[in-house]
Amino acid sequence: MEKLFTTLTAIISFLISFNMNAQDSNNSSIWVTVQETASVPYLENGKLVSADPIMQELIEEFSIVKVEQALSASRTALLQKVYEFTCDCNIDALMQTMNDSEAFANAEQAPQYELLSTNPDDYLLNFNEDYALDLINADEAWSYTTGDTGIVLGVSDGSFLGYHEDLTDQYVSMNNSQGVPMYYYYHGTAVATGVAGTTNNGIGKSAIGYDCKLALNTMGYNQMLQLAYSGVRVVNASWSSGCWHSSYYQMVIDEINNLGVIVVAAAGNGSTCGGPESLVYPASLDGVISVTSIGPNDNHERLPGNPGSTHQHNAAVDLCAPGYDVALTVAPGWYLTGNGTSFAAPYVSGTIGLMLSLRPCLTQDEVLNILQQTADDVYAVNHSDYYGVLGAGRLNAGAALEYISNMVPCEELPTTPTVVGAGVGFMSVNNNVAPMQPFASSELSYEDAAHAVRSAMTEEETPRLSQNEFEAMAYPNPTNEATLVQWNQEIDAEIQVIDATGAVIQNDVISSTRLTKEIQLEQKGMYLVRFVKDGQLLWSEKVIKL
Repeated sequence: MEKLFTTLTAIISFLISFNMNAQDSNNSSIWVTVQETASVPYLENGKLVSADPIMQELIEEFSIVKVEQALSASRTALLQKVYEFTCDCNIDALMQTMNDSEAFANAEQAPQYELLSTNPDDYLLNFNEDYALDLINADEAWSYTTGDTGIVLGVSDGSFLGYHEDLTDQYVSMNNSQGVPMYYYYHGTAVATGVAGTTNNGIGKSAIGYDCKLALNTMGYNQMLQLAYSGVRVVNASWSSGCWHSSYYQMVIDEINNLGVIVVAAAGNGSTCGGPESLVYPASLDGVISVTSIGPNDNHERLPGNPGSTHQHNAAVDLCAPGYDVALTVAPGWYLTGNGTSFAAPYVSGTIGLMLSLRPCLTQDEVLNILQQTADDVYAVNHSDYYGVLGAGRLNAGAALEYISNMVPCEELPTTPTVVGAGVGFMSVNNNVAPMQPFASSELSYEDAAHAVRSAMTEEETPRLSQNEFEAMAYPNPTNEATLVQWNQEIDAEIQVIDATGAVIQNDVISSTRLTKEIQLEQKGMYLVRFVKDGQLLWSEKVIKL
């Protein structure tokens, strides 16, 4: 490992934690689908105006001060119609008004972006070792590969000090925010150098991603889309957008995943969203690898015996990685230790970079399966209260690379094309879509039921039918009552609801003249709603009844 510089004596509180409720009255922005984009307001003489009378009335009644496309980088038709409205008003009333109007759909609270890190109490600590890289078995991983400069890893974060000695030669692109606090730069720099900072250059600290390159962008869902379409293989998100599920967020992740891009996110820092058991987003979305923290002895409690010192632990967590008292660099010449799942996630992202360097044909599912199969057990050394909520265990980069080294090389694999439709991903073999596999409807054990719903949610055995630009969304989701499914084109199909046992509990024929359907769910739990046409799958989404 490279020698680490002595920490500077200055103390700057650049990292902050947060605790937010699902409905923060201080937030003055919402996301909403505008059905007719011609009605979107524009500036005229410094004021927002719209040619549509309904929109103009809203502007005046709710003192709307700003309207902008929320996800301009998306190439999905539905997401291109999502706009962020900022007002000097009660956003609950605005959302209710919009949801009652046919001119809008699915008004939701806008993301509240926060960096996921805590304020370390040991800025003055000097260190000569990087326990985290030793713990994840970095040396063994590097014995198989130190990374490929053709593998670019995306980092969506605050901002970045590109002139840092561990970043100067590592990034292929960088975009910074204007007018943000300095800790945004410190945080982004710490995360980026953790993923793949310059290594083996005689200065600074080492990074697990070693020779992989970086694409650096600011924090947000649109920025993640920009990275995905720029050609990165991984996107690291060490931030939170809030404590609530959003169909918009899920559609963004689906679009990114359909490009073959893997998303890794910080799970949260214990106080995040009110407590360590709470779900934090985007980490808790489907298709995101959620990473929480352990310490040098695989301890989930930073202070063993103190349950109040943990970071997040919940059913959405996939893996653990070092996140307590880990070596960081936040500015040129400034090396210190810090705490946060912000810094745990980069170890996973950098490891995936090595995995893809050795075997670039790995799919997202294969990457996650390998990481989980090769993870080291952490449950034996932690309190039983954490059983099942720390994912598959602690990242072992060396074991993951060893596993991959024994796989058949990509160039020796048979050619099986993967076809990605407009907003809908599906597998095609010889251009023929295989018939949909039925789900079992018999009584299942808890374990079998869990497997059935996981299979249904991931659609591992259900090919998708190609359909030009067919898209849908379910909202609200999660829901306390009914959920409304909306789709974007007239089509003759069946809409099905599948419960946790894999049984089809609702199956309705949709006429070509309909574009919405309300679905009533009687029992609390997780369901799969899907469109099927001629025995083939068009679309599906997980729906949670609270």
